[in-house]
Amino acid sequence: MKYKWPRVTALLLTIVMVFSFLTVPAGAEGENENSEYTYAGIKLTETIDSKAAYMVNLDTGTVMYRKNENKQMYPASFTKIMTAILVLESGADLDSTVITAPPYIFDELYGLGASTADIRPNEEVTLRDLLYALLLPSACEAGSILADYFGDGSIQNFVDKMNAKAAELGCKNTHFVNAHGLHSPDQYTTAYDMYLITKHAMTLSPFLEIACTPQYTMAATNKHDSTRNIYHSNSMMSKGRGGDYYYPYIKGIKTGTTDEAGKNLVSMATKDGYNYLLITMGAAAEPRNMSYVDAINLYDWAFDNFQIKTVMETTETVAEITVNQSWDRDHMLLTPEQDVKALIPTVVDPSSIQRDVSEVPESVTAPIEKGQVICQVKLKLADDVFETVNLVASEEAKRSTILMAWDGVKGFFSSFWFKLLIGVIIVLFAAYLTFMIMYNKKRKKNKVIHRKRKF
Repeated sequence: MKYKWPRVTALLLTIVMVFSFLTVPAGAEGENENSEYTYAGIKLTETIDSKAAYMVNLDTGTVMYRKNENKQMYPASFTKIMTAILVLESGADLDSTVITAPPYIFDELYGLGASTADIRPNEEVTLRDLLYALLLPSACEAGSILADYFGDGSIQNFVDKMNAKAAELGCKNTHFVNAHGLHSPDQYTTAYDMYLITKHAMTLSPFLEIACTPQYTMAATNKHDSTRNIYHSNSMMSKGRGGDYYYPYIKGIKTGTTDEAGKNLVSMATKDGYNYLLITMGAAAEPRNMSYVDAINLYDWAFDNFQIKTVMETTETVAEITVNQSWDRDHMLLTPEQDVKALIPTVVDPSSIQRDVSEVPESVTAPIEKGQVICQVKLKLADDVFETVNLVASEEAKRSTILMAWDGVKGFFSSFWFKLLIGVIIVLFAAYLTFMIMYNKKRKKNKVIHRKRKF
């Protein structure tokens, strides 16, 4: 017995060590921290500090960069984009709608160090000024004032609408508990969901006008004797305020910062006619604002290395296939449904793009209309599919009744049912022959017996 205990102990220690290697740290699953990233063979040389990111070229819809885009993270003031969506979709007039700030909302925010536009209890503010306060200095009191007003006196009612809207937009990993973004463990989203939310917000007037304004002057009110200027929290837009982070191509849209969330940034950038939308989440704040650094690195990488080029035209013949049941033609040329422009590396010649025609059928059967979609071709760079293009019939092919009937006859004679019928006939004929042979033998036997009895 004294020798068994060391063995048992060693076995238990081995099991513990194995499980310690197999266990994934919370939140680490699927992360690609510091891994090399390439798109269409072009390497991103800079390491992206943000824990999650999603970057899309708005001109083509091409996803240029992704990192943990479905990982649930804290949104911080990204929340205010959804708040703005519900307000803008309400249809309320931005200038004639004046809202009185209810005193109770300030009790929640007191002592939390929340970002503010110095809106005061019982202050009467236009809806336009509230939206600017919400999206530029990220005023938390503006979020709660709007939630109270458009929630019919209930912030919870407004939050329920926020969650319903998120679900409507296809967000599968988003949940809101407030309208301002102050930290709550039950409030979360993802880089991809924020892309869906922001993309929708951009369709609403005047969201982009507000969210991309560096500075705005709020009107005097019953609590402020004079006008006052407010500034966008994304200082990258301002040469004076941005310092080393100033980036002349960037626009808005929303920052978000809490101790738990880290540095978040939703931004756009435009250069030489190219437009990008970028969401980064969970960047470090010290010793530098890494959400700004990540944005500069990603935008520069995209602007410096990629161009929109025509990679396929409708005049091109991509494939040729056989046409059945048509007198007019026995072959058909397939061409692209439309000219195709794609975002590809500047150094790549469009003629070098791979075309995967594995889905092209060997033949089609008439009737075929000109322009009818027959199949698809996949365009590849560095073996990665970056575009799927419909191929269409270049001409019409009418059906021949005679050839259709002939194919029907040939099809019947080669079909399972015809083979089954032949088999049944053979079996029946064999059974008939067997029966006749046996019948004749029995008949002859009976004749012999009858003769013997007779004699």
